Amino acid sequence: MKEIVTISEFQQYSNVFSDNTELQLVYIQSAQNIISDYLGYDIEKHILNPATNQVERIKEIPEIIKLTIMRIATLLQSEADGNVGVNSKSFGEGGTRVFTNYTNFDKFLTPISKYRMIRV
Repeated sequence: MKEIVTISEFQQYSNVFSDNTELQLVYIQSAQNIISDYLGYDIEKHILNPATNQVERIKEIPEIIKLTIMRIATLLQSEADGNVGVNSKSFGEGGTRVFTNYTNFDKFLTPISKYRMIRV
């Protein structure tokens, strides 16, 4: 699998500079697979032209898709550190609430929905 986002780009975006680039490549490729599954075609080779609603040979990956790959890959990377979907909010004078938010990629996939073959 050819990565659409390079490890260097991913490291710059995530601000995590690791010597374990093989693992970072797994996050990038997993994010690409999630996006390909969502869009309904292989984004390495094809892209939906929103103007014609036809899947065409790829000329250039839209930047929003590259950004979405980096967003999802960063979530996968943070998940590996044991931070799976945990957010907290601190209030004045020591009050803290913890919210559990299971990993859900929907809000990251919404901006690329116009490239989706099957729209819901």
